[in-house]
Amino acid sequence: MSTLSGQENFCRAIEFRSPHYLPTELGVDFNWLYEKDPAKTERIKDLQARFPNDLLSLSSLRNSQEPVTTEGVEQWIDEWGTGWLNDGHGGRAVSYPLIAGYDALATYPFPDPNHPARFCGNDAKLAQRGDRYVRGSVWFTLFERLWMLRGFENILMDPHLYPDEFAALRDRIVEFNLAVIDKWLARGVDAVFFSDDWGWQRGLLISPAEWRKFYKPSYARMFRRVREGGAHVWMHSCGNVTAIIPDLIEIGLNVLNPIQTQAMDVEFLAREFGGKLCFLGGVDTQGMMVKETPAVVKREVHRLVNLFGRYGGGYIGGTSHSIMPETPLDNVLALYEAFAEHLA
Repeated sequence: MSTLSGQENFCRAIEFRSPHYLPTELGVDFNWLYEKDPAKTERIKDLQARFPNDLLSLSSLRNSQEPVTTEGVEQWIDEWGTGWLNDGHGGRAVSYPLIAGYDALATYPFPDPNHPARFCGNDAKLAQRGDRYVRGSVWFTLFERLWMLRGFENILMDPHLYPDEFAALRDRIVEFNLAVIDKWLARGVDAVFFSDDWGWQRGLLISPAEWRKFYKPSYARMFRRVREGGAHVWMHSCGNVTAIIPDLIEIGLNVLNPIQTQAMDVEFLAREFGGKLCFLGGVDTQGMMVKETPAVVKREVHRLVNLFGRYGGGYIGGTSHSIMPETPLDNVLALYEAFAEHLA
């Protein structure tokens, strides 16, 4: 194994400076999987132990009411006032504090980015960072935060029906995010991870022109703050976001996740943007990991490594999203075995 630090190896991959081994971000929830086989599970855990612990991922999200479980259903309210529910299939927003209209802003209590509890747990983890690459986050960055406040359909129409009110709310969220970014930078993180799901299987949720008009300048402000602070910009966006990848590169994006291979053409991504953008993920959890054989899974891992990682870096190994409950353990094992071949 290389003596290069995890932090430096990640930086080399992201900056196309020839990492000594393939950095990865892999994970599986064994409790979530339907198949229960202690022997196979133990083999996967043994493989997991071979991967270096060189990424420290931190969150700044807070709740105003912590989760309470009643008859197997977990409910909570986040600090923005959005109500959440998890009935065993993952958390989802179920109530929206500004759905009645922008008049509610007059009494709406915006969260405090400087709340003393926001970073106390993170600071304890940072004290043990060692030589790991540290990634802070501004999760549910902008579009998702907006629709979690106003409701999804409303926020698609608001820029056209209530342009001034929409812009004011959007900019208030950006100011909150900038304050959180400053807190991360002051703590010396290596990256800030943003998240907004902008795509569906075939394209953007809105037109690229509308995205550029109503949202791109806001992302540019936040990305610029991170880059000027000496850190990398990561972004998670599900679905097919091919149309705006050139824009994201232009405003400073370094790493794009998750690369859903059923939504985007990975050959095109590597050909058009390889050497300009580092890609994280790509192994298809929607179909391949569930339905194909271990041999097919292994071939796909090696294909992605060769496609994206041939630019002196440019690839971080991982899946297109969370590993689904119906995934066979043999395919999870194959996933780890294949990526482990790229650790040397």
